[in-house]
Amino acid sequence: MKRKHFRQFLPFVILVIGGTFFIQEFVSLKYKYPKVTSYDLKIETKKRGIEMKKSRTFEEEYELIKTLDIDNWENVRIPRPWEDPSMTNK
Repeated sequence: MKRKHFRQFLPFVILVIGGTFFIQEFVSLKYKYPKVTSYDLKIETKKRGIEMKKSRTFEEEYELIKTLDIDNWENVRIPRPWEDPSMTNK
């Protein structure tokens, strides 16, 4: 009777207790070695000489679209790679 409990219970206890210590050590690495490199995208682009456009709000975009004439347009077919470009403009 003692052998049955010993053979089934002891590996389970070792797995549970050992697993908790393993998880604890694994999670502590996240706090021991945090990500040190953080940067601001706007500052990095200015350092490299790239000018960013000013961000627009939805209201500004809506006002811009209201000024466009979206009712009058023409469907223009572009040529496929195997077609002659001069033939599709007719």
